[in-house]
Amino acid sequence: MSSNDSLNRVFNFSAGPAMLPLEVLEASARALIDFQGKGFGIAECSHRGKEFDGVIDEAIVRCKALLGVGDTHEVLFLQGGASQLFNTIPMNFANGKSADYLVSGEWSKKAAGGAKEVGTTANIVASSEATNFDHHPEASSWKLNPDAAYFHICSNETVHGNRIVDLPTHPNLIVDASSEFMSRPHPVNSMALIYGGAQKNLGPSGLVLAMARKDFLATIPEKGIPKIFNFKAQAEAKSMINTPPTFSIYILLETFRWLERQGGLAKMEQINAAKAKLIYDAIDGSGGYYSSTVKIASQRSHMNVTYRLPSEEKTDEFIKQAAKQKMVALKGYRTVGGIRASIYNAMPIEGCQALASFMKDFAAKNG
Repeated sequence: MSSNDSLNRVFNFSAGPAMLPLEVLEASARALIDFQGKGFGIAECSHRGKEFDGVIDEAIVRCKALLGVGDTHEVLFLQGGASQLFNTIPMNFANGKSADYLVSGEWSKKAAGGAKEVGTTANIVASSEATNFDHHPEASSWKLNPDAAYFHICSNETVHGNRIVDLPTHPNLIVDASSEFMSRPHPVNSMALIYGGAQKNLGPSGLVLAMARKDFLATIPEKGIPKIFNFKAQAEAKSMINTPPTFSIYILLETFRWLERQGGLAKMEQINAAKAKLIYDAIDGSGGYYSSTVKIASQRSHMNVTYRLPSEEKTDEFIKQAAKQKMVALKGYRTVGGIRASIYNAMPIEGCQALASFMKDFAAKNG
């Protein structure tokens, strides 16, 4: 019997906050009670003390090692969620210029809206909203502004289940990688900024991991941006202008250690591709009972598998029956409907096997 079975844990397909590796939870729970035998927990020690200083230093080193990044980039641990960065990114980097945005789903649309909220002109280089974001617009359709301050994309759309497999080349590329961060290698060395909420692949909600190129940080104005929102100031303070979410950062560190034990990001990409294939094969082999919400197969997400059943009634029954078999949080986002199976790094292949098997049985009984 596995530890997962003995603890009666379900296969949690939630889009976020999402399941975390059991090893990470167990190690973090021990540290929460007693950190390194010191008689106090990691959440109880000062962020100015040597104990937490060691945690954040190790997290930075392991983060860079996993992503193959050297001294060109700073690692930032930010609060407020990725949605806050929709505002703070243009505050820091627009410098009175317009900014380019590719709109391929719910979150990239919100990112463009966040720029407008702080007075930045968001140039929508292309959008697939007219077809309910059933794909991301091909690069040949993009209308980039050569004078724009940066080019912002979302590499994996959590809600609509499409992803950009090959990321574009741009001198000031900003990537919201929230729902796929560290699920595969990322070409961070060619990016100005990559960021993501931790609550999908990396840790608990309320923490954002970001990596910013140093020369890009140098473009931030000296005045006019509160320090708490200033990426350069945060980098100089090692993300500790104020008290950071210390326990969340510790969990992130344990996740980095776990990723290393799995073989790194290239190995995780292989595992995640195999997991996604199990479910997509069940969709494609259902004789039309299930239909993918993404019209271009090569753009299907490996993190958020979105599909529909013939009716809402069948969808509701599918969700109820799956829950009885310990598969939960499968309901699709309200603007998309259907089913969304989020299969982040922590989802074991057994969870995808169980879902694929259930899908085949359900279609056979209800088709």
